[in-house]
Amino acid sequence: MMGYLLITNAYPNKEKIYANAFIHRRVKGYQAHGLDVTIVVFTTKIKRDEYYDGVKIMYMNEAQLYNHLLYNRYDKLLFHFINYKMFQAVERLDQKPDVVVWIHGFEAEAWYTRYYNYLTSARTLNEQLRKKDEHYPYQRAFFKKLMTREDMNVQFVYVSRGLKELYVDPFVGVSPNHYHIIPNIVDKHMFPYREKKEEDRFKILSIRPYTAKNYANDLTVAVILALSKEKWFKKLHFSLYGDGPLFDELTAPLNHFSNVSLNKMFVPQQEISQLHAQNGIYLGPSRHDSQGVSLNEAMSSGLVPISNSIGGIPDFVEHGVSGYLAERNNVEQMVAAITFLIKNPQKFKDMSYLASKNIQILTGNDVVIKRELEVIFNG
Repeated sequence: MMGYLLITNAYPNKEKIYANAFIHRRVKGYQAHGLDVTIVVFTTKIKRDEYYDGVKIMYMNEAQLYNHLLYNRYDKLLFHFINYKMFQAVERLDQKPDVVVWIHGFEAEAWYTRYYNYLTSARTLNEQLRKKDEHYPYQRAFFKKLMTREDMNVQFVYVSRGLKELYVDPFVGVSPNHYHIIPNIVDKHMFPYREKKEEDRFKILSIRPYTAKNYANDLTVAVILALSKEKWFKKLHFSLYGDGPLFDELTAPLNHFSNVSLNKMFVPQQEISQLHAQNGIYLGPSRHDSQGVSLNEAMSSGLVPISNSIGGIPDFVEHGVSGYLAERNNVEQMVAAITFLIKNPQKFKDMSYLASKNIQILTGNDVVIKRELEVIFNG
């Protein structure tokens, strides 16, 4: 056994413990099943090899990676957030190794799928248009070649069917012959189910970045403003957490509500579960998501999710069973969903249980690791 080399753009270390932490959870799962995995972080920065939580991490540029692959044989190369520069080291090898490529989202999507992030800034839009001209044609051509080549064994793993069919296929223009749909892990140990009480339905949580419009925090604000017209509004308590340049501007209309707690801060991952335990509904609207992991984590903890039927989200939230999905940008439907849960406490408790149960069936540690090991060993 020669072992496996996982190549990615970032990986946790002592300074940045959250950098692609979801990849580290995979690697620890692989190790628990006896897989010998070494990490390469593709970078131009000079940095010594190091170990993090029992995992060896090497930092390499294209030339270093090529030389390493020239003199070290691996059973398979595992790529996360692949790009054409990262793959050049493999392309230069006479004997091509077997490869598995995970596609998470932005590395294989057209720029205009996120166009709403740039509508407020002409400068930013111009920069993105230039990026479209300079970067996306190369990335599209790279993926098209990678998905259709016959000189090597390349398999693809998409984190959701929605990601593949709605974002990646239209961008690349082809679909690979060998692919699998396997989501990112939602760790039940990190996000354990806690049975909700009826009164928890009055406590509504939002944990979102305020860095771009795809996170749809403006819809969260609109939902709260709409609910404020209800007689029972003061029974509710909203806790909004997040950080980014849009926070103050977007949340300004909520400043005068005594039952809305605005927390401009980044929430460390180990503290998110505590917030889940204190609330009953997770308000997480979205305009663009390949999976909606933060939504899935809240479900695992037993919160009932309210979001939108876009991207990969419907792959994980069954409308009316494990959560509610409004149409894109539809505030009224989200308000109606929360109103229904407020007026139907038993339905809230039933959905809370099913949210946790169903998301673990789809994304649980053992489920995901088992399926990925099948791809790595047998694909």
